[in-house]
Parts: sequence; structure tokens; C-alpha cells
Amino acid sequence: MYFLRRLFSGLILLVATASVAQQVGQPLPVWQTGQLDIHQINTGQGNSTFIVFPDGTSLLVDAGAINPIDWRTNKPRNLPVKPTNNRQAGEWIARYVHNALRFKTNPAIDYAIITHFHDDHMGSPLNVTKRGEGGYVLTGITEVAEYIPIRRILDRGWPNYNYPRSFTSDSMVTNYRRFLTWQIQHKNLTVEPFQAGRNDQITLVNQPTLSQKYPVEIRNIAVNGELWTGVKNETWSLFPSLATLQPAEYPNENMCSIAFQLHYGDFDYFSGGDIQGVLQFGSPAWHDVETPIANVAGPVDVQLIDHHGYADSENGTLLASLRPRVLVIPAWASSHPGRDVLERLLSRHSYAGERDVFATNILDETKPLLADLLPQLKSQSGHVVIRVTPGGKSYQVLVLDDSNELFTVKAIHGPYPSQ
Repeated sequence: MYFLRRLFSGLILLVATASVAQQVGQPLPVWQTGQLDIHQINTGQGNSTFIVFPDGTSLLVDAGAINPIDWRTNKPRNLPVKPTNNRQAGEWIARYVHNALRFKTNPAIDYAIITHFHDDHMGSPLNVTKRGEGGYVLTGITEVAEYIPIRRILDRGWPNYNYPRSFTSDSMVTNYRRFLTWQIQHKNLTVEPFQAGRNDQITLVNQPTLSQKYPVEIRNIAVNGELWTGVKNETWSLFPSLATLQPAEYPNENMCSIAFQLHYGDFDYFSGGDIQGVLQFGSPAWHDVETPIANVAGPVDVQLIDHHGYADSENGTLLASLRPRVLVIPAWASSHPGRDVLERLLSRHSYAGERDVFATNILDETKPLLADLLPQLKSQSGHVVIRVTPGGKSYQVLVLDDSNELFTVKAIHGPYPSQ
């Protein structure tokens, strides 16, 4: 066993040195063919994940931009825009994506997913004056597309946007739909509903011939309470029929979030939007979306923590199933993460083995509550990049400086062997 561990360590070293080496204090080297890069972008305004697949195909998951004068954005609860407030979050995301795709002559985002319809995942139009050519407000995902083309968008509502209730009076979804209509007519955008159970909605499109050499699968786990059974493309409904519920009892927006699992060789990654699994007393069992997902997801190497690590997320059943070696908390508010949540993430009672926890932010107002736990975190600020070696056998975690656009590597962790 000792010999095998030494041999594996040597193989990882050879693989790592064969590609462009990452160095602390230097800019992040550009993606290379065969690598899988997962960028957790930190604008301080919500979630945004950018993925570059082994053939150069790209996927943007969410583009948060919260209302700049909403009560939630007033300190001490939340963060200002990062790196500075002279641009909106959507433009910062687009600029980050441009840099990550600098290996392309004409960069574009091949796929975008909007996990659910909250401002910290898609962008609020309130109190924003910038407008696109189509008359819609530029915020979040609509602003990203102003600076870099998006070819295909998948969300939980297309085409009717009426589950579990109508969005006709929702200014955010109304603005988003106006954006979709104009982009379809003028920019050849394709929009389709994210469908649970499928593993063919997101595929390698940049160099499809590389799909056999670098096999990648995106398995659609859940959306709108429709969950994959684990068998072929079959699904089942977690939520009861709306006909049996009063409107006040309908599923909330977070519960309807998109969840998926990414496979690349031996490497696995889970992203679940804002699904919840820790219920308030008296809540019906079907409000727990994490537990049934745990039956078909995992184990994984890396998990993007559900609901930013808020108090209703990351129950023990999900953690015991996923058993992530690396956990990334996309925090932007003083409630991220909740103390009980961080204790579960770090506890060996949740699952055995080592684990490294990275947070994009820990607010000063949060630190006293977590003071005894924070030394166990590997990072408390910055963009977090998962860089998987060609073939998926191992990966590193790189923390980047988020105070400017130099994308300087602050810390390197790993290599970790994929499970």
C-alpha cells in the first residue's frame, strides 16, 4: 500500500509538471486542451460559476447581481461589488470569462444555466439605469451577454414561466424574458428547459471529436422538484400536485433550483443551486430536496455548497452521500455560512476522511461567530478555481486575488487524487 501511494504521488507530479505550472504570485496560466477548469467567480453579489470543458466548450452557471440599494445590500449584512463598484457585477463576470477564454479568437459562452429566479443568481433590474439595445435592463445574465455572446441558455421556466405560479408581475423575470426574446430574434440565442434525468443537454461542442479521449458527462439531477431516479433518464416528482395545495403552500423558488453532477474520468463535481435540506419544525417532508438527491448523487470530489451555506442547507444525509474532498462556499452575506452548517461541513460525524473548505468571502461581521472554526478553512476570500488534469485523475484548487483583474494565484492546494 505504501508503494502504491508513493507511485500515485509520483504519477500526479509527472502529470502536473507536464502542463503549464501554476505559481503563487503569478497570474493563472491559461486553460489547455484536456483540462477541466471550474471557476467560482467572486463579485460579492451572488453566485457565478464558469466551467471550461476539456475541448474548450464553456458553461456559465448563474450570474448574480443584487439590487444595489435593496435592504440586503446595506452593510453589515452584505458585500460591495468586487473588485470595485465602478462596474456592475455582470460586466465583471463577462470580463473574467473573457480572460478565461483568451485561448479563443472569438470567445463566446456555449451554454448558460440559470439555476433559479433570484437576483443573486440572475440579476435584479431594480435601480439599474443601463439598458441593452432591446430595451431590457442590463443586470446579471442580461449584462454578461452584452459583452460576450451566449449561444444557449437552459433554465427552469422556459417557455411559459408559470411554475409554481405566474411571474407576470415579477420585474426580474419580465426583464429576463424581454432579454431572451430580443436575443433569440437578433443574436440567434437558443433557449430550452433544463430537463431532469438527461445527460445529453450539455455536451462537448467546441471539438466534439475529443469526447472519446476526454469523456465528460453532465447529469441533470433535479429541477422544479422533478428528480432523476438513477436509472437511465427516468424521473419522479418530489413535489405534490399543485392542485392539492393552497398557493401559500406552493414550493418556494429555492426548492425549484436546478441541480447537476459533472463527471470527467474519475473526477466528479456537484452543484445544487439553492436547494434546501434542513427544515423548520412542522414543514412537510417534501420541502427537503437534498435528501432524495442524496440517493442518486455522489460520491464527488468537489461540491459547490447549497444555498451559499445558509442555515437550511447541507443536511447530514447529503454530506454522507457526496463525501466531498473539497467544498466551496459561494458566500456573499453575513449569513454565509451558518455556524451549524460549517460545523457539519467540518465534522467527521458527517462523513469520514479529510476535507478542505474554501470560501469566496467571510464577512467581518460573521467572523466572531465562526472564530473557532475559521482556522480550519483553506481560504476566506478570492476566486476559487478547480483545475482538473487531462483525463480527470487529479486536480488542484487555486485561490485567486479578487481585488483586481490580474488574477494572481494567492494559494495552491493539492494535487488531490480523484476518487
